[in-house]
Amino acid sequence: MVCAWCCVKCKPRYKRHVDSIFPVEPKDGLVKGEMQKLTYYALTNPRKLDRIGTYLAEYLKYYVDHRRYDFAKIAMKAMEQLLQACRSASINLFVESFLRMVQKLLESPEASLQVLGSTSFVHFANIQEDTPSYHRRYDFFVSKFSSMCWSNGRSDTIRAVRQAGLRGLQGVILKTVSDDLQVNIWEEVHIQKIMRALLFNIHEGFTNSVQSPSQARSMSPWEGENSDVTSDIDPDQLARHVLQDLVSRASYGQIKSLMLPLLHFIDNQKLWVPNTFATHCMSLIMHSIQMSSAYIAIAQLLAHLEEHKDASAKLRCSIVEVVSAAVSIASTESIGPTILELFGSLLKYLKMSVETCNTDNVEVKVIKEEEEFQDTIVQSVGQFSHGLQTYQKIEICTFILQNMPSTTDTEKDAQFESMLLKCVMKITTSINTNNDKSIGLPTLFPLSLIVPLQRLSLSDSPKTRTMTQQIFHSILDRHNNHEKVVPTVTLGELPEENIFVGPQKKQDVLFFKRNGPEVYFHLYESILKEDNDLDNYTCAFRTAVLWCLEVPVDEVLIELIHMAFGLQDEACSSQRSNVNILHSLVAAFLVFASRYSRNEAMDQHITNIIRKRQTEKPHLLPQVAFSTIDKDSELDNAAEESLSSVMFDATVVAECLNQQGMNVDRLSDPYHYKRAAIPRTPESVKSLRVSVLDAKPSDVQISLQEEITFDTLKQALQHRQQMALTTNNSSKERLLSQESYEDSVARTAEKMSHITALKQQIFSSFRSGDVSPTESLHSLIDLDNLTNLSIDLPDMYVY
Repeated sequence: MVCAWCCVKCKPRYKRHVDSIFPVEPKDGLVKGEMQKLTYYALTNPRKLDRIGTYLAEYLKYYVDHRRYDFAKIAMKAMEQLLQACRSASINLFVESFLRMVQKLLESPEASLQVLGSTSFVHFANIQEDTPSYHRRYDFFVSKFSSMCWSNGRSDTIRAVRQAGLRGLQGVILKTVSDDLQVNIWEEVHIQKIMRALLFNIHEGFTNSVQSPSQARSMSPWEGENSDVTSDIDPDQLARHVLQDLVSRASYGQIKSLMLPLLHFIDNQKLWVPNTFATHCMSLIMHSIQMSSAYIAIAQLLAHLEEHKDASAKLRCSIVEVVSAAVSIASTESIGPTILELFGSLLKYLKMSVETCNTDNVEVKVIKEEEEFQDTIVQSVGQFSHGLQTYQKIEICTFILQNMPSTTDTEKDAQFESMLLKCVMKITTSINTNNDKSIGLPTLFPLSLIVPLQRLSLSDSPKTRTMTQQIFHSILDRHNNHEKVVPTVTLGELPEENIFVGPQKKQDVLFFKRNGPEVYFHLYESILKEDNDLDNYTCAFRTAVLWCLEVPVDEVLIELIHMAFGLQDEACSSQRSNVNILHSLVAAFLVFASRYSRNEAMDQHITNIIRKRQTEKPHLLPQVAFSTIDKDSELDNAAEESLSSVMFDATVVAECLNQQGMNVDRLSDPYHYKRAAIPRTPESVKSLRVSVLDAKPSDVQISLQEEITFDTLKQALQHRQQMALTTNNSSKERLLSQESYEDSVARTAEKMSHITALKQQIFSSFRSGDVSPTESLHSLIDLDNLTNLSIDLPDMYVY
């Protein structure tokens, strides 16, 4: 025994109790009766706990140093039982002895003692302490348990030691993460060790056993409290549970500390391509993180993408895919605060990729990788917006359209514009998937969105015009009608179940009254483009018809018919290459209008013209005109007078609609858009003001034009003031430059003499005391005829 040299009777009582718990043979185990006596003595004399712990620690050190590991395990077991039984204010001092014993076991090269130390620490971690500890440190345990996770010793002990290290880290997390007085494991020096150890074990077993976190059995942070560390659970699966536990305890400001070690580990191990492991780790984090802080993890990924902006397109593509996977898990609320910032980052990388593709001497392989990266960004944008509310999607579409290049003269700008439109299309395709039919058109089409879309609908690129109309379809079609609407002419009854007409809403009607004429005018201009292809005409037809279906009022139908007759007049009065297409579209528009309005007289007139065309001019019908759109089809110009018999009569259509009670006054006027000239510059705003002031009161029609914003008017006023100031300064400069100095003095001498005389009169009245200063001023100065006594000098003379 360690105390053999000392007389037993001279030993303190607590030492005699400790000596008696050890058996003669280690195989007999702890002497239970003596252990109960020691426990009772400790509970009745809590002030002796510190000495008991110190004495047991001496026993443990002696047995470990002399390789008597069985007795060391008995000493550790006794210490654990005392720790579990004691609840006292002095337990902190006892814990220090306990931790020294655990540290001694962990420092041993023997694997079994390391496992025992880890198990004892886990048991201690489960104890809820009532009193805080101001001097306890866990730095050694963080380092030691982390190093055990990297164990690479004998093959029969690797699994047990790694499991012990992982459970030890789990104990450190539980004991320190919620106690501000303990070591801050979120510091870089500690979190780096913990995260690297966890990620190493996850990566070790990742290729053999990959389990989706959504399907993983949820494990309590301290499941296994009574289980053996050598259980069947694999180290990689245990590492996943520890990582999820750590992430779930991270607060708002600690997410960055978690993400940086993860990203550095993936960089160092070159695990971005392929990104299976990176996606798996981000899934673990996003399933465990607090949803209110999830967007910070996504922002860290985007910041990491910024660090690799000069890397290969394949690596950047993998990072974006990981971002997309993380966003798909995050909830709507988690990415709300920085949603525009996230989209702005993606658009920046998209623009950089487009610029790379359009630089000189670029390899074909690089271009293909960059195009794949661009497609990945487009998919990620759609994934980002999938869980957002409709108004948020509209705001994002507006934000993207604001980043459109001002011109598309270069191939780079045209390609960037096309990619941005693809992003908008990805967002708008999910707007009506939630079957929310109650959203009004003012919400779906704010001016900040509809104005740039209308501008793009008149783009020089047919592809851009097609994509713009498809965006209109996605936003406008709230009843899934756009695929059923095709520019065709069929005689007979229209099946009612094919097309669904939306309900009439007041907000939609008011919106169309403000913006409807402009919408149809842009469609009119878009249809007249001679470089249109079949998709352009089909999409324009669908857009025009969808407005009628979504806003089922007479004004929309009249606007559609008015536009159709405007197209017919344009086709008859000009030599165009697309005359046949225009006539066929007019036929399709009027056939739809007659069936939609259920006007039998109008339908009879339209049917008669269609039948004549079928026999005399079949190339003026969609079935034939659209099939020959890409061919050099001859225009039927042999007999212009013969076309009048197959043209639709606007007068007849107006009479038919008038009998139905509709206001058809507009159909008698040539089709044009009165508000087409919209002032956008200060000069144009000024000219608009002059024209309105010069007009007669009866001719002035005041209409609210949303494009004249506060900023536009402010710029116009500032421009006017600047012009007036410039003119005034120029005249004075010209006067002073032309006259001599003597002439300038003579011109101002009269004013100066008047000022001098006035001053003398004022001062003399003050000295006499006859009048007060106020009366003197009123008597000497004629306020009604007061001239400007100041001298204005041009800016060039002021220093």
